[in-house]
Amino acid sequence: MKTSALKSDYGIEISDVDVTQASKTTLDEIVRLLNAHGAIVVRNQDLTPRQLVDFTKLFGKPANNPRKEFTVPGEPDVFLISNKVVDGKPIGDLDAGSGWHFDMPYERLPGFCTLLYAREVPAEGSDTLLADLCAAWDDLPEDRKEELRDLVVHHSYAQLSALKGTRLTAEHRKLLPDVFHPLIRKHPYNGRLALRPCAGGSKGILGVANPEGIDLLKELVAFVTQEKYIYAHKWRVGDLLVWDNNCTLHRGTPFDREKYIRLVLRTWIQSPEEHYAAA
Repeated sequence: MKTSALKSDYGIEISDVDVTQASKTTLDEIVRLLNAHGAIVVRNQDLTPRQLVDFTKLFGKPANNPRKEFTVPGEPDVFLISNKVVDGKPIGDLDAGSGWHFDMPYERLPGFCTLLYAREVPAEGSDTLLADLCAAWDDLPEDRKEELRDLVVHHSYAQLSALKGTRLTAEHRKLLPDVFHPLIRKHPYNGRLALRPCAGGSKGILGVANPEGIDLLKELVAFVTQEKYIYAHKWRVGDLLVWDNNCTLHRGTPFDREKYIRLVLRTWIQSPEEHYAAA
């Protein structure tokens, strides 16, 4: 297994390894690299949906997806992100990840890590952008850190669904009530602090009246997504990209949907109870 840095102080590229055949020692090292560096890219993989789930389990228990219509038949933990149409019907979510966010903010236990595996890749566009939230926090002046340190963000799946124009079912309303998460998060493994604003689907900040609360979230998203904090992943078929939502915001870039096909398989890990409580 060979490794190299994706970006200074953030991310590792891994090559010359087949994760379906790798030893336990190698797989343990892959997990360690993610926990230490925030993101990893494993190149040149050839995975079935079941093998992707097996790899996902290295990082924790796979989380189900709220939108069952875009999961792989027989594999409810594998979600399809695609503009491909089969028999007149879209097989995947066309607009997943279009705005800056961390995954599952609407859950009481939000996303821990997210995995994307590329089957078909446009020749241009459709990059995945990852923002290093620990580096952003470290760059803040001390007085600004004190102002932000104890703030709590109000997240809403209902509002996120409205923004995306998707139908909210009664089951969604029951299973996904509004939740509240700290703006500043301590990483459960390496102890670093991260500034985690997420404007899409957020109703504001507790104790801060709107529009000031929403405006603050937008201001902070703009701060953490400055170019100096971003790694832009340019996809190759067979790439397996994993990032840690504790210390990363992400979004996808557009591509020509009439000219190109994108097909990406996604799995994710929800934060374990003890993991989230300890941070």
